[in-house]
Amino acid sequence: MVAIFHIKSNKVNMNFTTKEVISTSIISALGALMFLLLPVIIGTTTENLHLSEKQSGLLVSFYFIGFLAACMLSPLLTQKITWRTIAYLGVSLMSLGLILISFYPEFKMVLLFLSIVGLGSGTLFSLAIVILSNTDNAERYFGIKIIFEQVIGALLLFLIPAFIVTSFGFQGSYLAIATTVLLLGLASFGLPSYSSQTNDSIIPSNQSNKNKINAFQFNIKLWIALLCLCFFFGALSTLWAFVERLAVANKLSGDEIGLALSLSVMGGAVGGLLAAYIGNKLNLKKSILLITPLMLLIVWAFYLQFAFIVFTLAAFSLSLCWNFSLAYQMKIVINQDESKASWLASFIAIGGIIFPALGGVLLGVSGWLGLFIAITFTLIICSIGFYNVCAQKHALAS
Repeated sequence: MVAIFHIKSNKVNMNFTTKEVISTSIISALGALMFLLLPVIIGTTTENLHLSEKQSGLLVSFYFIGFLAACMLSPLLTQKITWRTIAYLGVSLMSLGLILISFYPEFKMVLLFLSIVGLGSGTLFSLAIVILSNTDNAERYFGIKIIFEQVIGALLLFLIPAFIVTSFGFQGSYLAIATTVLLLGLASFGLPSYSSQTNDSIIPSNQSNKNKINAFQFNIKLWIALLCLCFFFGALSTLWAFVERLAVANKLSGDEIGLALSLSVMGGAVGGLLAAYIGNKLNLKKSILLITPLMLLIVWAFYLQFAFIVFTLAAFSLSLCWNFSLAYQMKIVINQDESKASWLASFIAIGGIIFPALGGVLLGVSGWLGLFIAITFTLIICSIGFYNVCAQKHALAS
């Protein structure tokens, strides 16, 4: 018998098969793939094009510009176009951008093509969130999605530095990623074939009017949660983008860096697995109190001079805690307004655009210490914001 995942929604109850949920998780993994590969992408591109730290930060920002544009278009696309068609478009854009980068390795052209890759990635990632965000016990299904993202990313993080870069260089790395996108993109055929518009047509008119009225109401807790998600993700994105450079500065070899980063992404899979297993058994406020001090300790472990073992453990722990907390942070946002689920990817993208670029500038001005202090301050403020949002909701409920 085919297992069914029961989906709750403001609009209509939808039933997704296991195949459709797994296919959605694979599509989400493609949407997150370039971000997970950032240490390798930034390191390889910086070395081959002889870029400065500021230019390295721009690589990340231009990727996320395309990602953000796709996320902003997501509400319109998911209403008007079938989900499978959107997935075909995202896979095509990602593959095209990666192939163009491999044949035109010039800095300004790479920035343009990374924007195209980001456009495809954002299309896939936001589509997956729209499909899965209203699942019953959303923390669990976000955890399942994260597991797929991390396992696929871990395999490529190990294979690309250890085998592809050494054998086929810059061009081979991007072509290998493009081939992976095309192959895994076949999961698009397993997605639900309809669009959100199919479900909109059966919304009761009184509920539709209520939704329109609510759309004009300003929800301060929603915006606090979204900004905290944006800043928290952006701060850790900055650290993740430069961990490869930190490893090089500590004289780790390419093989050691590749192995450590692939193991670190497996930590993300463990974090997703924990979120999927625990689900809503863990109070949202307790998740913040649990993760924040651990995250701060892990961040500062990267600042110390480290050997391979320390770097591997720190990277593994960072990925585990980050992905575990991300499932709960997205749930905090959705709790404020389920109809704004498609905004999640947009605010994640904004953080990815702004912070790595600022981090590159800050790194050039004040060095690693200034960068780590800024990341620490941002994480603390965001954790306080998340906690207050949860506390206010609890107070209102009681």
